[in-house]
Amino acid sequence: MATFKKEYPDIVDVILTECSIYSADGRKFHTEKAMWDTGADTTIISSRIVSELQLKPYRQGGIAGIGGASDSNVYLVHILVPTGDFVTYVEVMESDFEDYDVIIGMDVISFGDLLVTNADNKTIFQFRTPSEGGVNL
Repeated sequence: MATFKKEYPDIVDVILTECSIYSADGRKFHTEKAMWDTGADTTIISSRIVSELQLKPYRQGGIAGIGGASDSNVYLVHILVPTGDFVTYVEVMESDFEDYDVIIGMDVISFGDLLVTNADNKTIFQFRTPSEGGVNL
């Protein structure tokens, strides 16, 4: 079991961590700008990652967000989450957003236990893998 914990000095409205995206042939993209989003069903990667890893789409899929719905390329990647664990063969969608490199969705979050608390006027984020149920991280 591995647990990642990040404390912010204030209450934040966005949880950002590091993560790495690996192509099927082992090329790696590391970022400090991975946003965790429990409202996203699917993990999304930026066009910059697609370009740097020279990813090839294997199908099209629908993506919907604040800007509406559109078609997106779908890629198969491996994701190294901050606990040091790999989530393998993840179908990710491409988006042209610029604020984040990765939006980690529920398809990855569901492999572990996630806790966000805002006690003492600061935010604490924890993620544990594998999932053990319960809320005591």
